[in-house]
Amino acid sequence: MAPQPFVPAIDCAQVEIVGIQGGIVVESRLWFLSRFLPIDATLIENLAIGVEDWYSSQILPLLAVEYEFARLDAKDWNSTPPPNQFSLAPGTFGGNNSGIHSANVSIRVAFKGSSAQTFPNNANFVAGIPKDAVDGNVYTSTIRDGLFDAYVNLIDLAGTFDPSNTWRWVITSRQVDNAYRTEQAIARTDFILFPSPYVSPRRKRLTSS
Repeated sequence: MAPQPFVPAIDCAQVEIVGIQGGIVVESRLWFLSRFLPIDATLIENLAIGVEDWYSSQILPLLAVEYEFARLDAKDWNSTPPPNQFSLAPGTFGGNNSGIHSANVSIRVAFKGSSAQTFPNNANFVAGIPKDAVDGNVYTSTIRDGLFDAYVNLIDLAGTFDPSNTWRWVITSRQVDNAYRTEQAIARTDFILFPSPYVSPRRKRLTSS
């Protein structure tokens, strides 16, 4: 498979959340726009620390204790290689001790932008799903409500990650009409959606740690 081209996201940073369960690496990505300031090393560091704190306090307690929050990488996405980046290695674990489902079992949480959005929604496929959070193939209202609250909170929390109030959580698009854009399209994140009541297989190939 040919490598995918780099498509810049102007004034944006990508945050990659990396987990490990049973030796399998699972990843989720979020995008943030710097509204007021050029991105520099301090902004990237504060963004990484802010997202790590949000994930550790609001998402991780919902996940199985066998799931490890292994790493977080924040990267300036204006050019490649990233001119500014910052990584953390929390090495912390989920808070639910009922057991864990396969790394291929996830809950799809979709992010919808403002009315100006003209491209498909973004999503996270949340892994580390506890045994008691799924009945058959249907995930429970408890974990759905917990995830909903956490992601809704991120909309407002993003602005607090740096004293400049510059960061805004956004969704992006690299392609239009099956062709790569010259730069990514961006829309403000406004809505958190659960497209299906059923657990979803992760769309990316899983890799060993």
